[in-house]
Amino acid sequence: MLPKRAVVSTDPFRSLAGARLFSVAALVSFSAACSPYPDDGEFLAGVVYAQNFISGVKTIDRLRAVGRGKGDWPQVPYTVIATTRSADTAVKVSASAIATTPFWTDSTGKRSPLDVVNAGQVYFFHGSCAPTSSEPFDERLDLVRKDRQYPVFADIPEVLSTSGGKPGRKSNYSAVVEVIHVSGPGTLPCQSLKRFDTVTGRIDRDLKVVSREYRLYQIVDPALTPNSAPPAPLPVQLGFFNQLVVPYIDMGPVPVSADGKTFLTMPLYKVFKEAAPTATTTPLQIVVPGMAGELGGSAYSPICEEAQLTGQAMAPPPDASSPAYLAAKKTGALASCLPCQTVTVDASGVPTSLSCPFASSQVTGN
Repeated sequence: MLPKRAVVSTDPFRSLAGARLFSVAALVSFSAACSPYPDDGEFLAGVVYAQNFISGVKTIDRLRAVGRGKGDWPQVPYTVIATTRSADTAVKVSASAIATTPFWTDSTGKRSPLDVVNAGQVYFFHGSCAPTSSEPFDERLDLVRKDRQYPVFADIPEVLSTSGGKPGRKSNYSAVVEVIHVSGPGTLPCQSLKRFDTVTGRIDRDLKVVSREYRLYQIVDPALTPNSAPPAPLPVQLGFFNQLVVPYIDMGPVPVSADGKTFLTMPLYKVFKEAAPTATTTPLQIVVPGMAGELGGSAYSPICEEAQLTGQAMAPPPDASSPAYLAAKKTGALASCLPCQTVTVDASGVPTSLSCPFASSQVTGN
């Protein structure tokens, strides 16, 4: 089944930007009040504090790309939303080398970000829930909708002083997660579940696991979203972690190897004029195989593996399947990436609206 598409021109997450304006005092006052959810008492504790997030999720790159035989630079059909700015090389972390990307390994080399066993977990809810307010949602003032139940995360990309450079509060954070789809009674108060442990404790009681899959849910810094990271708004959605609102981007399903042990990647080619480009050298061309809706099976992955084609006097064909890219060398850098269709651009050719594919769009929620 082909993915649905979410057109990112009027993002429902715009409320977070407005919510930050009425923000800290109001949220503190709200969280100190009595819980509106008498069944579990999980009040809204505010927006996640991203000061200690790994740097790779504080800066989201928008890479203008060609591919699938389409595009003639600088007229590019794709915009890749990616966490590449802090992923120049494969990163090993230790107490003296703090993780900077969602894809990291420890100094011993025993942890591979592509091993299935290192995936995180997220609960995603299906079916209806009981709205906790009859007031219509106001995107200018309201932080969360009260007629939906958002996903609940087990971990966030925060580096604590006690974690030896590794991101995560409960375990070693990974942006690749096992999404555990659950259903519950229609009488469940919307947004009453905000803690992963609470949901776990209610499985096989009033909640039931219906399916599982692997996806890339990239948690991002709230300060990036949505209109503080122009020009094109990010396709951000909301979840919860320990009663805190967490903004994230659903980058789609992650394919798994035939033996079920590792996640598969997708190439992202950077073409340079220079024979030895530096970290600040601007690529002549960026090439992706395409979007999820254009690629079948395991051909698409939201984990992009960078490869460089250097010393090019002119741009090769805008098609990742061209023999020209056989000479590209992998750099070891991995990135969370979401290729989107560029819908409109401004006078300078900068994308102002995107169409981003999701295998199951969660923008509309439940």
